[in-house]
Amino acid sequence: MRAPEIITIDGPAGSGKTTVARMLARHLGWRLLESGSLYRALTWLALSEAPELLKERGPRLMKFLRERLPDLRFEASEKGLSLFFREKPLREELRLPEVEARVSELAAVPEVRELVGEILRELAREGRVVAEGRDMGTVVFPEAQAKFFLTASDEVRAERRLRDWRAQGLSVTREEVLASLKARDQKDSTRKTAPLTIPQGALVIDTSEKSPEEVLKEILSRLP
Repeated sequence: MRAPEIITIDGPAGSGKTTVARMLARHLGWRLLESGSLYRALTWLALSEAPELLKERGPRLMKFLRERLPDLRFEASEKGLSLFFREKPLREELRLPEVEARVSELAAVPEVRELVGEILRELAREGRVVAEGRDMGTVVFPEAQAKFFLTASDEVRAERRLRDWRAQGLSVTREEVLASLKARDQKDSTRKTAPLTIPQGALVIDTSEKSPEEVLKEILSRLP
């Protein structure tokens, strides 16, 4: 098998896929594409300027997003996907609980997924990439030769997300985080368009009792 040009890492929230994908990209010297950042950016944009369109999720929403797309700029590097809105960096805004709570609604819209897929494929044309998300190996890059699916127990995933949110200074309980994760899992796995599922041919890795370094080592051992 020839060396892969695209490596996909899929999995649910809190599975560790973002951390491991970053480590892998840095190790290989490849650019990292994070689909979640794009969905969060579009969700943040809609919440900030046209929250009523999130409920409608129709043609007006897509018209709004495509009209605002020139205001967004994306830069892919080994460190990840940097996003800017009118040249202002988007960082903490993308991890706000209100964005986290609504991102699955936007991600369930087929036209939105098509738009995000277009952006990711365009970025991938510039060279080798590690693509991380929920449908990278199934829909966006089904031709990828190296596919991985990370998972973990609900409790472990909730603990990880709790640490992330508290590190941002957010006051949330473990129960709230767990409920949020389960609700998102339900939405992601049951949506009609590109549901969260294990890509054909992907190696499944349970990260519940593994460190990111151990997961990275396992992935590297499987690459041609």
